[in-house]
Amino acid sequence: MTNYDYYVSNKQINIDAADCMRGSWKDAAKTTALYMVLCVIYIAIPVLVGIFVKWWLAIPISLISMMFIAIFSYGFSAFCHKLALQENPKTNLLFAGFSKKMGRIIRVSIKKFFLGLFWLILLVVPFVVKSIGYSMATFLMIDKDVDSENALKESQHIMKQNYGRYLKFLLCNTHWFLLILISVGIGFVWIAPLIMTKKALFYENLKTDF
Repeated sequence: MTNYDYYVSNKQINIDAADCMRGSWKDAAKTTALYMVLCVIYIAIPVLVGIFVKWWLAIPISLISMMFIAIFSYGFSAFCHKLALQENPKTNLLFAGFSKKMGRIIRVSIKKFFLGLFWLILLVVPFVVKSIGYSMATFLMIDKDVDSENALKESQHIMKQNYGRYLKFLLCNTHWFLLILISVGIGFVWIAPLIMTKKALFYENLKTDF
């Protein structure tokens, strides 16, 4: 387990992430592949219903699908957080969101979506700022017993004065996002858990400041 008592560089996070992933690539790829399949299924269902049944049915089904995707995304984040802590997570952690926290997960997802949409309508810059502010909400729910409202508030609190660091963190991983595009999504299986583990390490570092 990595313990930080100071702000670490992106270079150090890369080194720590590589250490965390060592010996876990197979489980990480398997979990990510399952995560991808589940997301594709829940994206495809409303599309197929809209095409072959009734177009208006696709709207409520899309909302339900988004809830399931939010739950699986929580599980994927929980898996990568365990990787960051070097606790040898198992693939079944992908379904960790189907618990007493399920309501909170869905509420956070809905609030982040509509708050993000609200700020996007106003201006792009506020949208980016707010999105970064809410970026640690999922890890806070994984790590602490907080409700949806406090998860968003605490995320904004720990990200305060760290927007530049997080933007730099994202920019330092741009080449991985490009590689996913070049590989037509196939690289996502290996790259996604690496990037999410880095993000979990970034969160662990922020924790020391609050």
